[in-house]
Amino acid sequence: MYKDLISYELAEGIDETHLLKVAELIFNDWMKHQKGFISWEINQNTKGHYTDIVIWESKEDAALSNKNMANMPHASEWMGCYKMETVNSESLTSIFNFK
Repeated sequence: MYKDLISYELAEGIDETHLLKVAELIFNDWMKHQKGFISWEINQNTKGHYTDIVIWESKEDAALSNKNMANMPHASEWMGCYKMETVNSESLTSIFNFK
């Protein structure tokens, strides 16, 4: 399994209700149709900053979805939710999962 973690703050004038409305559009119209997509989780920490965790079947599937982002509907609305200078991303590859 492969995980993308994207941390960010909301742009000025954007609230959580708007973020979730746009996220639902992205999920329904694009993300859930991407090859290897497993799940997308939006988290908020105690400082009010957000971290999205997107889980893919493989690193290759995640890379393909990144390529396909150019065709993502609602992209400008989604990017408008971010305070761009706060966006940070990293990736994780699962090596073991205790259950």
